[in-house]
Amino acid sequence: MTTKLPASRYFALTASTLRQRGGALWRSTPWAFAVFVLTLPIALLLPHLSLVYSPFFLLVVVNVLALTRLSVSWLRQTVAGGHADDADWRLGKPEWKVVALLALLIAIGMGLMYATARVPILLYFSFDANADSVFFVCLFLALAAIWAPVLYGVSTFAPSLARVAVSGQYDFWRTRQARRVHAWPMMSMLFLLAVFVVITGAFLSTAVSDMSAAAIALGLAGILLCIALVMMATTMSAVAYREQAAEVAGAGD
Repeated sequence: MTTKLPASRYFALTASTLRQRGGALWRSTPWAFAVFVLTLPIALLLPHLSLVYSPFFLLVVVNVLALTRLSVSWLRQTVAGGHADDADWRLGKPEWKVVALLALLIAIGMGLMYATARVPILLYFSFDANADSVFFVCLFLALAAIWAPVLYGVSTFAPSLARVAVSGQYDFWRTRQARRVHAWPMMSMLFLLAVFVVITGAFLSTAVSDMSAAAIALGLAGILLCIALVMMATTMSAVAYREQAAEVAGAGD
């Protein structure tokens, strides 16, 4: 039977990995990191300025490819204990599988945000304007019903991202069955990431339309937080798979 890691231990291993090997990411993929950071504002503006049918959408594709190169390198180094080869820009079969998985997750996230933005409007016109308490209770329950199952599913299968980066195989079901971590730490991290993606995109949209200094400053701060949360979630995925693989190897011995 798989032994579950306490959440505190999971967070401690993640923090230790970031502290000990954080510099390895920048050294192995400096150009991918730079491209990811420079194109991230356009990606965050995508749902706010309807950029899907504009040339700027190409920058969003470049952002996803840079994130893939960055994530694959970081996942491999974390799982392999910092001894993975330095990454270049060539995308092999494992990298394209990661691209497909990241694109699916981004599409799911955008769909959730689209649904979330319309739920308050639908509920508002469904209730009497005076029934504020009922409105907010129903709003909370509706958002929880939308977000909780998806966040749980993504968190449960998150180690597969590290598995495909290392081995080239998804093995979703096997990875889920052998996982050693609880879902809620990753769920919390992904929820925070989604919240800051929406808020940062709103600030950047305001900055573009009004050229507000405050919106620009808050947008830049949001970008930094989004980058930190992306790296935290990536590391948590790698640590979850690393600990899972270590237990499987120990059981084999």
